[in-house]
Amino acid sequence: MKRPPISPNHPTRHQIVARNPTPPTPPSRTLHLVDIDNLLADPRVTDARRIAFIFEAYRNAANYERGDHAVVATGCNPHHVLAVELGWPTARHCRRRGRDGADLVLLEEAGWAASSRRYDRVVLGSGDGIFLRAFDRLQEADISVDVVCRRQTIAHALESRAAGHVRYLKTG
Repeated sequence: MKRPPISPNHPTRHQIVARNPTPPTPPSRTLHLVDIDNLLADPRVTDARRIAFIFEAYRNAANYERGDHAVVATGCNPHHVLAVELGWPTARHCRRRGRDGADLVLLEEAGWAASSRRYDRVVLGSGDGIFLRAFDRLQEADISVDVVCRRQTIAHALESRAAGHVRYLKTG
């Protein structure tokens, strides 16, 4: 019995070419570490309009985009905490008591970001000199670091180390 001819479109007639597709480039990710008490210049502010204004000024200065991750840290004054959390409800909010409590929370987050290498860019929303170590550690991990702060409150050492990567809030 004679077999029918094989169609030219039959899979056995196709030459298989091996491909090494390049894996898709993962989208760049940005982490915002925001010390709202520093940006407000007062850890007791409860005025929703002032808090919303500062958050909006921060997002504009930091080039915040939808999909960015944000961690906002503050002290533990309950009225202030509630007003801050309502001001940016989609951010992750952290609180810690004591001197530099919010700073210490954000330093832990910066350390995690440097070691996990899940972010291409980190924005430090504070001008406190305590963030100098975090700035260095993030850069050593090949992460782009920007600083967003009030012009009057940036530590000189952080300002000179972050030269070219500092953006100031437009508050007036």
